[in-house]
Amino acid sequence: MTHLSSDRPNTTPKEDLFGHAPFAESLAKSICAQPDNDGLVMAFYGPWGSGKSTVLSYVRYFLEQRPKIEQPVVVVFNPWWFSGQENLARAFLGQMQAVLPAKNEKFKKLGDLFSDFAEGVGGLVDLTGVTGGAGGLIGGLIGKFAKRKPKDVPAIKEGISEILRKAETKVLVIIDDIDRLAPEETRQLFTVIKALADFPNVIYLLAFDREVAARAIEQQSGLPGARYLEKIIQVPFELPPIDRMALRAALFKRLDKILGDTQDDLFDQTYWANVFHDGIDSYFKVPRDVIRFTNTLEVTYPAVRGEVNAVDFIALEALRIFAPELYNVIRNNQDRFSGHTPNGEYQAERQENVAFHEQWKSQLSNENRESTQALLDRIFPKIAGGYGADWLSDWRKQARACHPDIFPIYFRLSVPSGSVSRSEMLSLLKLATTPELLGEALVKANSEVRLDGLSKARVMLERLLDHVEKDIPIEHAPVFINVLFDMGDYILNEDIRSTFDFGNALRIYWIIDGLAARIASVDWFDLLIQAFEKGRGIETQRYYLSLQEDVLSKPSQNGGARAHSNIDSLELLKASWIKNFKIKVPEGQLLSNEKFTSLLWAWFEWGDSKEAKMWCEAVVASDLLLPIFLTKFLSYTRSHASGDRAYRYNPRLNPKNLEKYVDLQACKTRLLELQKSNLIPEDSKVAVSQFLKEFEMILAGKDPDGFNLIED
Repeated sequence: MTHLSSDRPNTTPKEDLFGHAPFAESLAKSICAQPDNDGLVMAFYGPWGSGKSTVLSYVRYFLEQRPKIEQPVVVVFNPWWFSGQENLARAFLGQMQAVLPAKNEKFKKLGDLFSDFAEGVGGLVDLTGVTGGAGGLIGGLIGKFAKRKPKDVPAIKEGISEILRKAETKVLVIIDDIDRLAPEETRQLFTVIKALADFPNVIYLLAFDREVAARAIEQQSGLPGARYLEKIIQVPFELPPIDRMALRAALFKRLDKILGDTQDDLFDQTYWANVFHDGIDSYFKVPRDVIRFTNTLEVTYPAVRGEVNAVDFIALEALRIFAPELYNVIRNNQDRFSGHTPNGEYQAERQENVAFHEQWKSQLSNENRESTQALLDRIFPKIAGGYGADWLSDWRKQARACHPDIFPIYFRLSVPSGSVSRSEMLSLLKLATTPELLGEALVKANSEVRLDGLSKARVMLERLLDHVEKDIPIEHAPVFINVLFDMGDYILNEDIRSTFDFGNALRIYWIIDGLAARIASVDWFDLLIQAFEKGRGIETQRYYLSLQEDVLSKPSQNGGARAHSNIDSLELLKASWIKNFKIKVPEGQLLSNEKFTSLLWAWFEWGDSKEAKMWCEAVVASDLLLPIFLTKFLSYTRSHASGDRAYRYNPRLNPKNLEKYVDLQACKTRLLELQKSNLIPEDSKVAVSQFLKEFEMILAGKDPDGFNLIED
């Protein structure tokens, strides 16, 4: 359901949100209580958007509630409708001519008199080009009388005055939007009002921004604008200032309709109070600010609902509406605003960042400088400094704009293609009640490729890390562990694009490590044994055991990783893994496994090494399988060639990595024979060639790892 509000004035005092109704009711009483029948010009002043049109609507409402005998005949004239025409005087008189005779029998004779008067007060103007509505009607009426002979204007005016006097009925002429006119039109309108202000029983009620009108008059006439207005307006009022509490209440009411169903974890009441009072509050000065802002939120928020922090989104949208230049600075400088404070930041970088932030601060208006600065310090903690990388997990869970992954959503107003939305993560957590669907979701994510070529599963695993410590119920921890040990191998083969990146196997380990810390150690061993027996993720299980072995054997180098078992239990787990490995990876399928080298290593190190070596010797005894076996050990290193900026990828196959599995000399002899007979498969030629090259280096007493093997 949409809650968009038009910029039309409110017409029902029952819906008064800004305290305008009491002032309007007093004005209505004053109009009805005028004791004599002299003409009168009343006006109330207020800035743009302060609710002047709403007050005029309320005045008409309260007049209609009074006894019929007290009600004036109301003529509404909006000069802005006729802006750009040559003669506002004719338009105004045409409106009087069109409305008064139709509303009261006593004014029927005024029709022709107003036509004659309009003809005599300032040149003939063809208004028939005005499109539709009152403009077309008035243009037609004036055009009808355009060919009449000049009349005695004073006599006509006296005739009009006599009819108005005898009618003994007040006429209220309401004129709005004066401050929207061009300066020349503003001066012209006040000239008309001055000339016609003495019609008996006619009360003018004007609403405009006094400063705008005064400047327009001064610009066109050279006269002091304020003094000029004083001579025309007998009863001036200042529109009472909007009560700040009422303005806030109206804003909060609209925000409740738009964002009221925001999830609790994306809306912190204390954070909202601080952000609002620090900065957002200062931007709302008049009712139109509330309407314009909430209308914008109504359009922009639905696309990112549930993916952004509601408080941050409100704050940034306020900047977009009320401080667009600063908003653009933030949008175009993500690295300056989002993220944590670097620990190893150099002095020059610190000075550069300080200078950058001082630059935009210096361009803030004096009126909002302190509040805007305080607002941004809260939204983007990096500005103030002192927030390390340990804050990132909380910021991402809260969908804060200060997290680098979430920041773009606030400015694109959509979830980037290939990203894992917050709603997806919440749905994933709920799948713990159906483990099969949880595993399917992870595998499906691995098949979805982002724009950068990486799998969606890696993002999902990293996001899952944010929820390990608190958000996953303890009873669901075994479910996630079982699923990862079962389906982990299906999400390991992502393409790592950076030397410093790490794979999904380590991400899975971190998740299990975090969950393990919450499970009683007495239950942990049984949980792992069951997970290994049921799970198909042989490589995921091997990787976990390998890292745990490092933690136990090198406690000072474990980087904070925790030992979940002791030496004895780890040996039992290894034995369990070997048993499961033989069942779930039959010997006939091992060579085709993508994680062949790591699985072979574990079999050799944790199981029966003689058995593993015999299997390897049987494989390489085959002329068909020997080249395939070697290809499994082929790797590539990345380097720059001399004078070339592009990376070069160089094949490597150090025979030392194979010597515990096979007889290297025997392999060399057979490979040379296969080469000579041209029996090396095309996709194995690089591996065979590299093996032979590096084996010759070893025979020559050289270490292949110590030489540059790039061929120029």
